[in-house]
Amino acid sequence: MNTMKTSRYAAMGVAIAAAAAGLSIGTATAATGPVSIWIGPGPDLLSCKATTQKCAVTAYTSDMSTPVTITVNGKTIASGVPVPSSGTAASGQFSTMWVPQTVGTNTVTVAQGGNSDSATLQIMDNNSPEAFAQRTEAFLQAQVCKTGSSSMSAGCMNGTGGVH
Repeated sequence: MNTMKTSRYAAMGVAIAAAAAGLSIGTATAATGPVSIWIGPGPDLLSCKATTQKCAVTAYTSDMSTPVTITVNGKTIASGVPVPSSGTAASGQFSTMWVPQTVGTNTVTVAQGGNSDSATLQIMDNNSPEAFAQRTEAFLQAQVCKTGSSSMSAGCMNGTGGVH
């Protein structure tokens, strides 16, 4: 085993991880009030983080008869009556997919009657250096997880290379 090469890759991975650490937002959830918002990952690594990448937005509620409206920065993106929600504490849910188009701070709000909940997401340009850094970090982490080498493999989940 070439320890010089392994050390260089590990150092590169740590540097990229450190550069991207401040950029990660993950998912946003809120569990208070009669209606709550859940913003979760979509099909891409940068879902809910970068422009042009799909993002799942769900409103959870116990009121099944009043329509829910989902807005981004005050603009309605979806509206409808909740459907039954199995496996959650809430009786119902209303979901949509949102594709961010605006770089910067985006406020996503779910409203039902006089109740609402919101989450603020920082969206980056999908073609930006930050997006490149996050994709590179994920690629390097996946490679470390595949090989099981170095102390960086502690972040691996079930050997699949998934890091969340």
